[in-house]
Amino acid sequence: MTCTLIHRRLTTRSHLPAGLVLAVVALCAAGCARDPIEVRDARIRDLPPGRDTTAAYFVLHNHSGETVKIVGASSKRARAIEMHTTTRDGDRVAMRRLEAVEIPSGASAAFAPGGQHLMVFGVTQVTAPFPISIELEDGRRIEVSFSKLAL
Repeated sequence: MTCTLIHRRLTTRSHLPAGLVLAVVALCAAGCARDPIEVRDARIRDLPPGRDTTAAYFVLHNHSGETVKIVGASSKRARAIEMHTTTRDGDRVAMRRLEAVEIPSGASAAFAPGGQHLMVFGVTQVTAPFPISIELEDGRRIEVSFSKLAL
């Protein structure tokens, strides 16, 4: 049941004590509050034949009231994970390692093919869910389950 529906049902029942209605509505609002940092569309590419390196993609939404900075990522199922971006100079395409990615309050950062992405090294097999921990500058870790993306 959604918070709106619960609120509507409680507030239209006049026989309930007002204090009880307020307490339940407050608990519902706290439980339905949006996480300040939200990760969506997390997926990791299957391994190319004979390789142990792949790429992972996601979108991070910053619903908090402050800028957040991604400073790294890790997984027990990978030797190392680095943040990269793809750059183009004419016909030349190159990847460059990123030390951090800032996401202002209310903004999103997309890690997608052809742009910012995670390079995942030392993987023996990609199976879903593939756990990756996204590390923020303030020490928080966001545990994310990545789905498998076919080649």
